[in-house]
Amino acid sequence: MGLSTITRRRFGGLAGGLAGAAAFPRALRAAEPIRIGFLGPLSGALAFVGQTNQNCLDLAVSEINEAGGIAGRMLEVIAEDSQMSTKTTLDKARKLFQSDGVVAVTGMVLPSEREAALSIAAQVKRYVLFPNFDEGRCHPNLICTGLSSNQSTVPMVRWLTSNVGKKIYVIASDLATNRQIMLGSLKAELDAQGGTLAGAQFFPFGARDFGPALQQVAAANPDIVWHAIGDDPITFVKQYASFGMKPQLVTPLVHESIAAATEDASVGNIGVESSYMSVDTEANRAFIDAYSRRFADFTPRRVRGKVVMLPHGEKTYVAAKLLSEAIRLGGGTDYDALRSGFGKVTPAAPRGTVKVDLAASHLVCDTLVGKVMPDRGIDVIARLGAIAPVCTGTKG
Repeated sequence: MGLSTITRRRFGGLAGGLAGAAAFPRALRAAEPIRIGFLGPLSGALAFVGQTNQNCLDLAVSEINEAGGIAGRMLEVIAEDSQMSTKTTLDKARKLFQSDGVVAVTGMVLPSEREAALSIAAQVKRYVLFPNFDEGRCHPNLICTGLSSNQSTVPMVRWLTSNVGKKIYVIASDLATNRQIMLGSLKAELDAQGGTLAGAQFFPFGARDFGPALQQVAAANPDIVWHAIGDDPITFVKQYASFGMKPQLVTPLVHESIAAATEDASVGNIGVESSYMSVDTEANRAFIDAYSRRFADFTPRRVRGKVVMLPHGEKTYVAAKLLSEAIRLGGGTDYDALRSGFGKVTPAAPRGTVKVDLAASHLVCDTLVGKVMPDRGIDVIARLGAIAPVCTGTKG
């Protein structure tokens, strides 16, 4: 699916509605579709992530429509390319919310995209559904479907100091959230567990030569290297392996697509996430099977016989299902109705049952530790529990 598909889409559905449709107000039973905005990077370095997110939104919407929509109303996706640009994201968010009348937008990857879209959503009392892990950003117009820092970095450091080692070196993309939140959370928990931060280096997007940094890492002799190189983790992982580095590589950015693309270089890497392709739930198996059938031509990469799925995609899929259930349970698409609905919804997402913590703008779900196996699949090797999200980022 390429840039030629960045268009308004209408998905047909079966006749009929969800149970209880008669209880909806007449406005909700009207024929016009309910519009959802996709706003993510469909060009540039993160296009593959954005296109996967768009695929998963399309999949969720088609499933909802095939089941009769919401009180008989179909969902319609209007897609825009953020181009990884804050100005473009602002312009496109304004178009989606103000001209196209979407009830929410999703699909963003970068915190800067999230903030740009959120600034417009707050003006028009609409929602941004952010499908990525984050620093713990809280805002009344935001729902994050990935893990917050205190749900990922903090418990992962605790697990690592008990099971791997207590000396950690950080290499990350030069983002404010990495410097101010991720590193701070990591160091605070490392200190609490009697560990040591051996060093930290940050790289601008576009950096591709990590050799000098890896030499410094080797000299520091840490037990663990925590990497968060977001724009090209494949290059970083390959260079890490080529240098024969011995410290355990740990990252929130390991998933089956990277494992497949890096071949043997990723084997043994450890990650922390809310979702992997191997999560053993009926909902996840159905989700992965449906994605593999629908998008077989999207990428040649396969893991354990299935089309590779980025966890960002599962988060986008969950965002659409959460939104549809919130509309149903809240009885409308305006801000207050959606907020009421979000407070009630507890769907069986692919990763398992989730619920929305409205005060913290995040989901409550299980935090998973995954390890890349020789077949490029990722096995869940530890479950760290369902941890309540905490606002560690700016609160709106």
